[in-house]
Amino acid sequence: MTSTPDSSTPTSAETRPAARGAATAVLGRWWPALTAALAAALTVSGGGDGGGLVFLLFTLPVMYLAIAVLDRPWTSWLMVGAVTALYFLLEAAGVVAWPVVLGLGVVLVAVGLVRGPLRRPGVFALQIPALVVFGVAGLLALAMSAQAAVAVVALGLLAHATWDAVHWWTRKVISRSLAEWCMVYDTAVGAAILVILLIRSF
Repeated sequence: MTSTPDSSTPTSAETRPAARGAATAVLGRWWPALTAALAAALTVSGGGDGGGLVFLLFTLPVMYLAIAVLDRPWTSWLMVGAVTALYFLLEAAGVVAWPVVLGLGVVLVAVGLVRGPLRRPGVFALQIPALVVFGVAGLLALAMSAQAAVAVVALGLLAHATWDAVHWWTRKVISRSLAEWCMVYDTAVGAAILVILLIRSF
């Protein structure tokens, strides 16, 4: 006696499209967090570029300032590309990056105050003190010993992750996808660095 397949049980041919659809839905929703986690893992596993991580303390607030002054959240990822290109161009030219970036930040503050976006209350106005706080953290990291500088960078990244969360929650200044990406990356790298430092201290 032969049994016939139960028509109510999905076949493998039917489940494959459903699985692909579910995977696409997950990637469509969570791609910022997933790619940020991958980037963080590569950064930590590769030992991290100390200069590059310190450079983040200068560039992240300046990048957010630029997007706020433009008042165009859709330019967020374009600004990421521009900042990345700036970093590599300065490195290739042998130019010390942080004075250039901080100088750009000062110009952006002036433009933003004149044009008006940085005079708005809330997240827009807070871009200016954020530049000061993270800029000072970057300068401290440059002036400290290597191990102390790494600790400052880790704490700075964790603090910036909180700032990312504010942007993600308020849906202002930068795109939500960039806020989510930075929040995951900054948290993962900052926490991993602190764990590594604690392990090495024992």
